[in-house]
Amino acid sequence: MESFYGHNDPSRFGPSRFWFFLLGAALVTAAIMAVQPSGAANDESVVATHSHGVLYLTIPYQAAHAGAGRLTVEVLNPEDQVVGGSERRTEVAVGKGRWQETIKFDDTLAFDDLVWQRMRYRFEYSDGQRETLEGTESIAEILRTPVVHILGQQSYLSGGQAAVRVIVTDSKNEHIAGPGTVRIELMGPGQKPRALFTGRLNRRGTTEAQFRFPAGVVGNHQLRYVVDTPIGSTEFAQEVRLEDKVSILLTTEKPIYQPGQTIHVRALALDRSNYEAAANGKLIFEVE
Repeated sequence: MESFYGHNDPSRFGPSRFWFFLLGAALVTAAIMAVQPSGAANDESVVATHSHGVLYLTIPYQAAHAGAGRLTVEVLNPEDQVVGGSERRTEVAVGKGRWQETIKFDDTLAFDDLVWQRMRYRFEYSDGQRETLEGTESIAEILRTPVVHILGQQSYLSGGQAAVRVIVTDSKNEHIAGPGTVRIELMGPGQKPRALFTGRLNRRGTTEAQFRFPAGVVGNHQLRYVVDTPIGSTEFAQEVRLEDKVSILLTTEKPIYQPGQTIHVRALALDRSNYEAAANGKLIFEVE
């Protein structure tokens, strides 16, 4: 199948085949892990990101009184045990504000375990006469993660040109500010990864990755996407099938033969990637 985004012009084909290409494109969405710090998506909700055992928090607050006090932030496991936290003296102003906190864990806490924890914060005024600012949030609900959308095909021609549209948003389907990069690798059974594309996301968080598959590689493989954004990095693998790009047309001078007659067969080999004759190849005829 020709690449939907490749150098081939779909207008050269008939309407039915053009729509077949459109239907052949698959949209694959993968929710992926955030691993770098970022600011809050808005001023009304707590936002967290996670990177190498460090949790970055943006905690909005609304204070009725200004004053100094002590801010305590803790991460609690399902048994209400503290697995990480921070404590510092700070001041708040009247009205809305935000705290930026960083929590380092004593032990490496895997992302799969982190989402089961809760975050608890508490600000107590030094004079003890004013209302404490406090709250508890599920980390699974406040953790901001990037989401990758892949628009491409599920089958490609071996040695042929291909193109894939990569779109990156956050978990709320909002634009991620800042630069980002994409790397695409071909993964095969028992083979080392082959780099196919490396590029940058544009200011809208998308890129059209154009590359060529290696010749002579057929069968089921995986395309691995490695995406880096200001709010995280991830790896995502999509299974694709690489097909032989050469098609063979066989014709004979008549449809029926009698015993003892000579069969004359003509073969035409066509390279489907460039629509040119496939020359200098070995062709074997078998009659059964």
